[in-house]
Amino acid sequence: MKKRMISVLLVGMLTVFAYQQAAIEMPSMASAMGMTQAGAPVYAGGQPQSVMLESLETSADGSEDAESGDHVEEKTHMESNGEESADNADNADYADKKPDMDDTGNTELDSDSFSNEQDGEESNGEAAVADTDKETGETEQVGQESAGADTDRDDINDMETDAEESAAGENAEPESEYHNLAIAQVDHYVNVRREPNTDSEILGKIYNGAVAQILETAGEQQDWFHVVSGSVTGYIKAEFFLYGDAAAEAVDNYLTRYATVIADRLNVREEPGTDSPRIGFITHGEKVKILEQLGDWMLVQYTGDKTGYVASEYVTVSEEFIYAKSIEEERAELEAQREMARRMAQQETAAPENTAVTPLTPPATVYTSNEELRSSIVAYAMQYLGYPYVHGGRSLATGTDCSGFTCYIYADFGYSISRTPSGQYSSAGRSIDYSEIQPGDIICYGKSKCTHVGMYIGDGQIIHAANSRKGVVIYDAGYDNILGVRNVID
Repeated sequence: MKKRMISVLLVGMLTVFAYQQAAIEMPSMASAMGMTQAGAPVYAGGQPQSVMLESLETSADGSEDAESGDHVEEKTHMESNGEESADNADNADYADKKPDMDDTGNTELDSDSFSNEQDGEESNGEAAVADTDKETGETEQVGQESAGADTDRDDINDMETDAEESAAGENAEPESEYHNLAIAQVDHYVNVRREPNTDSEILGKIYNGAVAQILETAGEQQDWFHVVSGSVTGYIKAEFFLYGDAAAEAVDNYLTRYATVIADRLNVREEPGTDSPRIGFITHGEKVKILEQLGDWMLVQYTGDKTGYVASEYVTVSEEFIYAKSIEEERAELEAQREMARRMAQQETAAPENTAVTPLTPPATVYTSNEELRSSIVAYAMQYLGYPYVHGGRSLATGTDCSGFTCYIYADFGYSISRTPSGQYSSAGRSIDYSEIQPGDIICYGKSKCTHVGMYIGDGQIIHAANSRKGVVIYDAGYDNILGVRNVID
């Protein structure tokens, strides 16, 4: 019996001893577990694992030292309360740096825990339970939510930036469509070259008064312009151009008016009258430059060095800018002038005048109402959304400017209007109040002078050739000062 009791006592003593040893080793085991579980902060006695790790790592023999841990805890709380000391500053730096060195994955969470404690958030039993739950996998979820929150903040910041830029763009002064306009100022013409030097290949010629769009400056001294004019793209010395505000102010003075023959054959006469001798003729579709309008007659440039008169009722008038001419275009034009000169040698009886008018190509559809016509005009204009802006351009397909856009849209529906913004403001259709505006009407913009036009498409919007950077786009109708509205259709 005594032996049995002694055995029981011995077993009990051994068991108690074993439990004591386990209790002593438990913090070290917890530390080791904390180091092996990435992203899982472990709290022991209410202290963040990052602080415990620091305490252990600073121990001389590497074993747990509760007193050292308390010392670190004391220092941490002193720092959170704003108590400054050189030792505490060093320890704070060290505590910040050590988790970064830890490759267990605890860096961000440990740093957060340490930061929270510095902010005065106490680690109580409830917090310990929450962190224990995080050990089961919630920690990763929280990390993801934090990253998501950061991403959301970035998205919000981006949205705010975009909104600010948009607001700044709306409030900014509208960019002038003439900011890169150039007008040739030469005695006769200057060559357009492939490269910015006088030894480069000649691609064409730009004549006095021709308009061009400046693409960039070039040359060693930045004294050349890279331009596009008509079908020609190349380099010309900047000194041969009027550009900037001066060009914008003078652009209307460089518009050329042309007469296009709508009769089968129209005589050109020496003087304005049917009893005047005939000097030649122009056939259907041919175009000559108008020098002067004299009521029923107009003076035109018949050949390179010969002028004459044609009857106004047998031509349509258009306004265009002149452009650079490529080598091929120059040859074709010279050949056309030679043909005109040959006609001057023919007798009137050999080529009798035929003033039967060939009608212009009508719109593809017969419209039953103005509303239907307006809708078709707007739909047609919308097909060119995104097309390029070209100063003085004469084609919707290859690009044109603001007034060219509205002029050529209307021309394809049988309407003839001015080619310039100021001309459309003064003479296109009739003036109406903005309250009467309908789709297809032209809005004229500017301060004291019309400098831009756009076509109203409904819902408070216009389509227009904005500038060389944006091309044909849709804007709010009130984006700039409205000088007037023109109703061309009725």
